[in-house]
Amino acid sequence: MASIQKRVNSKGTSYRVFIRRRGIRPITKVLSTKKLALEFVLKMESDRRLQQYYGGRSNTLSFIELVESYMLNEYKGSRPKEQESKLRYWVNILNSQPIVEISADDIRRGLTSLPAELANATINRYKAIVSVVFGYACNQFDLPTNPVQGVRSLPENNARIRYLSNEERTRLFEVCRTSSWSKLYLLVLLAITTGARKGELTKLRWSDVDFDRQTALVKTSKNGEPKVLPLTDSVIKELQLFNTIDNSLIFASTVKPDKPYCFTKPWYKVLKDADIEDFRFHDLRHSCASYLAMNGASLLEIADVLGHKQIQMTKRYAHLCIEHKTSLINRVMSDM
Repeated sequence: MASIQKRVNSKGTSYRVFIRRRGIRPITKVLSTKKLALEFVLKMESDRRLQQYYGGRSNTLSFIELVESYMLNEYKGSRPKEQESKLRYWVNILNSQPIVEISADDIRRGLTSLPAELANATINRYKAIVSVVFGYACNQFDLPTNPVQGVRSLPENNARIRYLSNEERTRLFEVCRTSSWSKLYLLVLLAITTGARKGELTKLRWSDVDFDRQTALVKTSKNGEPKVLPLTDSVIKELQLFNTIDNSLIFASTVKPDKPYCFTKPWYKVLKDADIEDFRFHDLRHSCASYLAMNGASLLEIADVLGHKQIQMTKRYAHLCIEHKTSLINRVMSDM
């Protein structure tokens, strides 16, 4: 509700505008003419952003303060260090700028300033986290609009499926057994037979392994939920060679036992020695899914093994399922 009061004093006549809106502080402004006062009322009533600027809680809140509030009161994810890292980047870009003044152009500038070698998917994750923070500002601090909504995501190509051929797998296993890091073969075997992510495997502790049931418990997966990894006989046999019967990390660093071992160098060396090109550790996960698909597993079964919440993520292996079915039908029905 808006009202205009005429004021007459020794300095002359002026007009005081008083606007009250639910959820924001009362807005007042003194103007020299009634025409200017009416124009101000009309402009304020038609522009919610201006209302928030003059009377909302977001008026003086800086981006740094917003991030601190979000991490303290709102963030409930399972990967705080990763989120903090991305938000530190945005704090360096937007620092103490009032959040009501941050525009879509500011967000675009921040995204284009990221390292050129980052994949589109990674850049989109930076966009996603700052959008979540501004969404929090809209809900908690009356920010009228989320500036990230006007920024398009980059196209992503998540369809890469690189898996080991039988010959490559044989060579990789042989070379891993001769690695300078004695547990590399165990780690690779675990990755390729469980389809688990690198972080899920390197955080496993001996207390997470149930040798009787032949399972390993991942307490927190990427989607924030626990999951159980079935272990093959060969994995159990390999684990028993190193079992320390305590709560230590299975793949602990020799320098900092509470941290996972950094196996980057021995990993790249075995790839080179095994003559395997264009292959990442994450592709062991793709190899697991591909082997399952080619041996008759359904997409739902593959999704369950990989821990996918959405079947859309698993559909990249659909063509391998079809190839298996085609081969099966040709083999069984070829004489008809």
